[in-house]
Amino acid sequence: MIYIRADGNKAIGMGHVMRCLAVAEAVAEMDCPPLVFLTADEGCHEMIEDRGFCVFTLETDYREMLRELPQFERILDRRSDLVLVDSYHANNEYYLKLGKLARVACFEDLGEPHPVDLLINYNIYAPQLEQCYQKTFSDHYPKKALLGTSYVPLRKAFRKPACYQVRDRVTEILITTGGSDPYFAAGAIADALIKDAMIMEQGIHLHLVSGPFNQFADELKSRYRHMMQITIHEQVGNLRSLLLESDLVISATGSTIYEVSSLGVPMIVFYFAENQRQGAEALEACTEIVNAGCFAEEGSAVADRIRETVRRCIRDSDYRRRLCQQETALVDGRGAHRIAEQLRALCGRI
Repeated sequence: MIYIRADGNKAIGMGHVMRCLAVAEAVAEMDCPPLVFLTADEGCHEMIEDRGFCVFTLETDYREMLRELPQFERILDRRSDLVLVDSYHANNEYYLKLGKLARVACFEDLGEPHPVDLLINYNIYAPQLEQCYQKTFSDHYPKKALLGTSYVPLRKAFRKPACYQVRDRVTEILITTGGSDPYFAAGAIADALIKDAMIMEQGIHLHLVSGPFNQFADELKSRYRHMMQITIHEQVGNLRSLLLESDLVISATGSTIYEVSSLGVPMIVFYFAENQRQGAEALEACTEIVNAGCFAEEGSAVADRIRETVRRCIRDSDYRRRLCQQETALVDGRGAHRIAEQLRALCGRI
């Protein structure tokens, strides 16, 4: 059996669950053991079940993962089970104890080595962390590490070629903050853009994606319901199509930036938390994508940087074409399958 241990809720968003679902889809296409999701609570059950996977609730606190280990002791079989863990609340003590019950793989974003059989860090900056994963006691080394954008686990919808064409004029701008929006960034960015005469005189239409855990969803609808140049999208079932119809995407750093990159839609990024900073900075370092900064620390300044970059994108179509080329070079859409192949090998089903 393959178990995926991940959570999604208003506090942590849906990034962990989304990338695990991408891996689960790839695993389902291979000759692998059955797969089941395990979550602390029911916050993300509907999303998982809608994608066709079984999910069970541990009825625990997602922040206190050591307390769930007694349940794992009852359900895991060391001889045949594998657990893929995706949580910032899983520490080395957790992994050492879980490793006595099953083979263990984990997603990791911060350069922290864990005592697991397989460690996955698909971020653009991950190859620079290889030495960090080795600078610890030998029994804490990950036995194998998959590092870099070759392992970006894109959802099935983003694995096929896009054939995106950069248009001469910018008219459609999409703003997405991920599964949640803890600081109401969508509203601040939209306000900065609609108050700029140069931008709005181009006939710009703003598309605001309101994620499933957006606590400001009602305020977004109330604030912009009478504005013809703004459309709010909830429960988006086909983000790929929405992105392909956009001339520019403004996105919080997370899994979405790799999906946008796979299509080649010109992009501006910002971030909310420290664990997203490395991704934003690395993206800016290897492409011409603008990292507008940390919205949690300087929201107004971030919105202003985004506004200035939007103005540049309107004026300079060649710049947007370069972004398109640079983004599509980052990912090839095979990352989820590469991870799934490694999980299959770990299960002994080659």
